[in-house]
Amino acid sequence: MHRRTLLLTAAVALAAPRLAAAQADMPALEIDPQNELEEVFVQAVDRRDLRAVFRRRLLQSRVVLALASNAPDSPPREISPSEGVHAGLIFTGTQRMDTVLGPMAPRVSLTGRAALERLRGRHVIVNAQLVPMLVLEPEDVAAYLDGSATSAGPAQ
Repeated sequence: MHRRTLLLTAAVALAAPRLAAAQADMPALEIDPQNELEEVFVQAVDRRDLRAVFRRRLLQSRVVLALASNAPDSPPREISPSEGVHAGLIFTGTQRMDTVLGPMAPRVSLTGRAALERLRGRHVIVNAQLVPMLVLEPEDVAAYLDGSATSAGPAQ
């Protein structure tokens, strides 16, 4: 699973021109934590013992889900980093999404659990183009939602 996650992460940077264009001449931006979720997200990169805390906090915290449009019933925005792979984008705060997609990008604020429910069956990228970011495969998303996740956590 880790190999696929790393490959998908690399593919996102190469195959998502809108994301890449947003930071064309900028290195990946390191997160300066602005809320409790981001604090534990950053700490969990190096501390495996905090990954379960991160998973719980992600489900309970308010996050920002990128949407396809501003329509009231808009589906989540998806990118296709490789053929047959569809990934939704979740950000740990409005500022994070503004940095990557711009302040006018369609979005909705909801709990992490609600965002993951809307993205069930897809890959999910948390804080795309930022450090740290997290790529979840569909089975990881299901494990987060049912409480059985044990390994998926933030990466550099």
